[in-house]
Amino acid sequence: MQREQPRLTRLFFIFQEFLNFVEKSYSILMLLSKEIAVEMNLTSCKLKQFMAAMLKQRNIDLTPEQFLLIDLLWNQGAMSQQQLADLMQKDKNSVTKLVDAIERKGLVVRKQNPKDRRSNTVILTDKAHGMKNNAKVVGISLLDQMLEGIDEAELQAFLVTMRKLSHNMDMEVNQQDEL
Repeated sequence: MQREQPRLTRLFFIFQEFLNFVEKSYSILMLLSKEIAVEMNLTSCKLKQFMAAMLKQRNIDLTPEQFLLIDLLWNQGAMSQQQLADLMQKDKNSVTKLVDAIERKGLVVRKQNPKDRRSNTVILTDKAHGMKNNAKVVGISLLDQMLEGIDEAELQAFLVTMRKLSHNMDMEVNQQDEL
């Protein structure tokens, strides 16, 4: 019996060390997770500021969100405000404000859907089509600047990680919706 006492003490000590290791690992993981979340938020803000400054510097009278909306229309053609909201992952009211702003600039017009008077189709004007090539070149130039010094393997790994993060968030939102 006495021989078992030191053995139990040793097992308890090993178990305690294991718990300490797990706790430290969990703390490190929590700190890393928090750091990632903060960095993602800061980078998102910097991206918008960078895009806004570069668009202004290159005399393109659009905010980054307006640029994204028009780019969607350039790439996919006319669509409803709801479709734009879905693609941009914004609420319909935010998209309505964006469309209002670029409509005032003469870049889009709204056409009422004859089958559903509550729905508008957003259509690019000739003015918007006329600025497409220059704006696309500027957009590509901005991306090149942002990605400078990052090799293709790093970009691929980043893209895979971002898609996993997005998938995890979608799964959580879908689970919450089911409750």
